Amino acid sequence: MSDVFLVLHGWGGNKPEHWQEHLVLKLKNEGVDVRYPTFPDPKNPNLAAWMTSLHSVLDKIPSDANLTVLAHSLGAILWMHHAGMSETPAHGPQAARVLLVAPPYVIREIPPLDAPPGAADFFPPPMSKTGIAAIGRETVIVASDTDDYSTFDQSSAYAGGLDVPIEKLAGGGHISPYYGYGEWPWVFEWALGRAALSPKPNK
Repeated sequence: MSDVFLVLHGWGGNKPEHWQEHLVLKLKNEGVDVRYPTFPDPKNPNLAAWMTSLHSVLDKIPSDANLTVLAHSLGAILWMHHAGMSETPAHGPQAARVLLVAPPYVIREIPPLDAPPGAADFFPPPMSKTGIAAIGRETVIVASDTDDYSTFDQSSAYAGGLDVPIEKLAGGGHISPYYGYGEWPWVFEWALGRAALSPKPNK
């Protein structure tokens, strides 16, 4: 059984200083199999196009892979949509572990001013307890209490709706480079099974 790491970026894609970019580089330096797709037109996300791209990537992962998924922001919301379509894993293997980091909470009719066109169509994501359990044996949300795109109560509502645990990263903002999450040593160690929850801040 081979280890495979699937990293899902958020809206706008990721800039070089983002923790996911550091994570992918460090995982590749470990010699492991990392899949890090760039979704179509990331600055103008389209749910159907992103879902098609995600399913294409999942379909190429061996059925016996030990899969770990690490998703940030809109990538986490995309994974929720995938769960809503997946009462049984129709694409790729069931993930062993899934980390959903800083999923935004957006009211479709009044999206944030900096939200790119099309982002509002991702909301609200489906809350499928059956689906999220089908596509991941262990799923956890990591959220901050100072996120511009979601209060911790809103993030907790996602966790409750999906029946998954939530971990607070106090003061972490949107858990992105603007808030100091450039390189994030804890997430690298967690991905390799060498660090436990709760998440450690990048300080």
